[in-house]
Amino acid sequence: MIDVVREPLQVTSFDGHKVGAFLHRPPSSPAPGLVMIPEIFGINLPLREMAARYASEGFAVLALDIFSRMERDVDLDYDDPGHAKGRALHKAFDYAVGVKDLQAGITHLRGLPECNGKVGVVGFCLGGTMAYLAASRTDAEAAVGYYGTRIHLFTDEGKTIGKPLILHFGELDHTTPPELLQGQVLPAIAGNPNVKANVYPGMVHAFANHRRPDTYNEAVTKQADAQTFAHFRKWLAASPRSATSAA
Repeated sequence: MIDVVREPLQVTSFDGHKVGAFLHRPPSSPAPGLVMIPEIFGINLPLREMAARYASEGFAVLALDIFSRMERDVDLDYDDPGHAKGRALHKAFDYAVGVKDLQAGITHLRGLPECNGKVGVVGFCLGGTMAYLAASRTDAEAAVGYYGTRIHLFTDEGKTIGKPLILHFGELDHTTPPELLQGQVLPAIAGNPNVKANVYPGMVHAFANHRRPDTYNEAVTKQADAQTFAHFRKWLAASPRSATSAA
């Protein structure tokens, strides 16, 4: 995969903390903005390649170093030590503070010349939960979450989400087994017209991670991504007034 220009940045959060980030520039600007939140493995090679691919689709992508309050530049492999460290970081992760850091990233990206002023959030694993919370707690225009692992802890927010949100789940994801997915998560968002949930038969956790042959499914990922890109292009398009002003 060909990478695009990737610029390291620092985003100032609500309390002055500097959150690390990388900007992946789109082929042309200004473009719709996306803040990308990684799995528990940090901004590793698959996440960087994912950000580059989203950028090539016409988005200004800001990959946010969500663990920077505990350890900067987390970049883990999918071996046993990587899983162990990732789980430990996730256990210590404060979602309430993380959402505030995410809001800082949204605000920062919205103000960059590469962005058209509209910003969405996309995330995977831990980031999938963050995308769900972004639709509830931030001013992002739209969000998409892939196999969020802790959404069941925040089901009280499901009925009141007012931003367009797509959630992608694998039917056989061990992190959201049926008693959580069917028993808690899906009922919590049922009836909310702003939220769409897709459950892919036979898919496991991390089905969209192209660097994990034990979990990856190319066909289902393409299906999910087509919805994701269409969703963001719809909700993050520049308004006619903005387009005219920029001309």
